[in-house]
Amino acid sequence: MADHLIALARAAHGADRAALEVLLRETAGFLHALARARMGDGAEAEAVTADALARIAGGLARLRDPQAYPHWAYRILQRCILRRGGRMRSTVDPATLDRPAATRGPLETVVRLERNQVIAAAVAALPVKLREPVMLHFVSGLAYREIALVLGTGVGTVSRRMKKALGQLRPRLGDA
Repeated sequence: MADHLIALARAAHGADRAALEVLLRETAGFLHALARARMGDGAEAEAVTADALARIAGGLARLRDPQAYPHWAYRILQRCILRRGGRMRSTVDPATLDRPAATRGPLETVVRLERNQVIAAAVAALPVKLREPVMLHFVSGLAYREIALVLGTGVGTVSRRMKKALGQLRPRLGDA
């Protein structure tokens, strides 16, 4: 995915309007997951994501190296969060973890939603540095290498943070 975003950033950097639209649409997912990991509140996370996307669209021409796009977008999101008051609540919406399928029965849906609330509370209790890679991996579906590009860290750092986060989640979740 990161390679795809970088290719789109190159095309959009060259004034390809269609590539810019696709780039923003595909960037929105991981930015929103990060905003939720940082802020928790759905409406606030959506507002910050929209603000970041607007700033990305307006500033893409100034990006010197399209290879740095994922991390550049992440930094813009961080500044947008700080601009909105920097609230970094520790909440995660259970709905982002697993949406119930329409084919499930009511009992299975209730059990799944309750389980998601337990998982969301456990993830929300993680420090931001551990919560971000968990959300990017499990909600946005990014691989460790892609998470490293977004966060501007090494793959080893992402791996260590994920291992530590999962180690902290296991005792809290049990069989959830």
